[in-house]
Amino acid sequence: MKCDFRSASLVSDTEFKSSALLLEPFRKLLVKQFTETDYVHKEASIQLPFDEKMMVRVQKLAKTYSSKTLKYLVVIGIGGSNLGTQAISEALPPPLTPPRAGGGSAQILYLDTVSTHTFNNIFTILKTCKSKEEFLLVSISKSGGTTETTANTEALLSALKKPFRNVLDRLVVITGKDSKFWNAATSQNIPCLEIPEMVGGRYSVFSAVGLFPLALAGVDIKKLLAGAKEAVQDGTNQSLKTNIALSSAITSSVSYTKGHTIHNSFFFAPELESLGKWYRQLMAESLGKDGKGLMPIVSIGSTDMHSMAQLYYGGANNAITNVITAPIKGSVKVPKKLAFPGLVETIGGKSLEDIMNAISEGTKTAYKKLKRPIVTFEFEKLDAYELGYYLQTRMIEIMYLAKLMDVDAFDQPMVEAYKKETKILLRK
Repeated sequence: MKCDFRSASLVSDTEFKSSALLLEPFRKLLVKQFTETDYVHKEASIQLPFDEKMMVRVQKLAKTYSSKTLKYLVVIGIGGSNLGTQAISEALPPPLTPPRAGGGSAQILYLDTVSTHTFNNIFTILKTCKSKEEFLLVSISKSGGTTETTANTEALLSALKKPFRNVLDRLVVITGKDSKFWNAATSQNIPCLEIPEMVGGRYSVFSAVGLFPLALAGVDIKKLLAGAKEAVQDGTNQSLKTNIALSSAITSSVSYTKGHTIHNSFFFAPELESLGKWYRQLMAESLGKDGKGLMPIVSIGSTDMHSMAQLYYGGANNAITNVITAPIKGSVKVPKKLAFPGLVETIGGKSLEDIMNAISEGTKTAYKKLKRPIVTFEFEKLDAYELGYYLQTRMIEIMYLAKLMDVDAFDQPMVEAYKKETKILLRK
């Protein structure tokens, strides 16, 4: 992965060095922690890529359900329980990997918020199955008491009884060990996978939360974790040249102190939109405390250049923009001989990738000329390894950024505000 934090971020070398010095004690702490798999620290999520025992448990259960018959995998979860999985699965082009021995690659269907429309769409798909062996339900809630997840799980299990009778044997639960959900599931012999107590939902993509469904979808989870491992090693390195997480955190922090309170993730690849939404949650829940926090937004190039560019370039100068690009596989070419010559002559014979590259470069150049801060991330290859590296880098970045902003990166006390009121209303 190639990154540029210097040429257009408007952060000076002095600011980089002084912030890095402030973060040095925390960086050393992360170095000590990632070599363990005890999950006793708040930063325990950096241990996940190295946890071989967890990997074996996930692979063993995935192998149990993996078959040529399995067509659909319904992930029932919300927020950190599904955003990472969705980000990775949507970023990788189908087929994700060659079919595994004895099995293929299941299509993942996501059931997150409570929506009759979404529920009926998924139920309609599942009803086309000739047998219940063609689908698997995975219900994910760390606390075991997430209203939306519990409601969707109960409703889907009930709806599937009519065409398939009992489907509890087509359910896997991923939750905190000894949570109410864990105990209720194990009492009915429903397989459970554990989410470590100290790993919060938004940091859980490399736990069973992400690895189990991704394995059944055909993603090379070993390659994914290999990328995450390298990101941990780079992200705890002292060098600003190789430590992307540290450099990115410093850039956002310094920019924030200068009034750039909006963080715009601008993806010039529409298949990465869910990756942006995953990062949006990571940043918002981790930093939005004590009256502080960057406002994360997600933009898609070049679509949003035709709806938001006027604001981004001509509105208040209050955002730091991350421009993220990725290569296009098998890019389509515009013919040299155009059906409508004289409209846009410069596109003749160019590939769609050539055109997108010109648009993204033009976007970056405009930001630079207008002196609006940007940093760039370039995926050299859009595969499981690079995605693993990117997601892990972003999680470590947020830990550093929280230290610089003096907030706790791992709690989310205000999330309970709506949950409490929701339960009061439902009791009525």
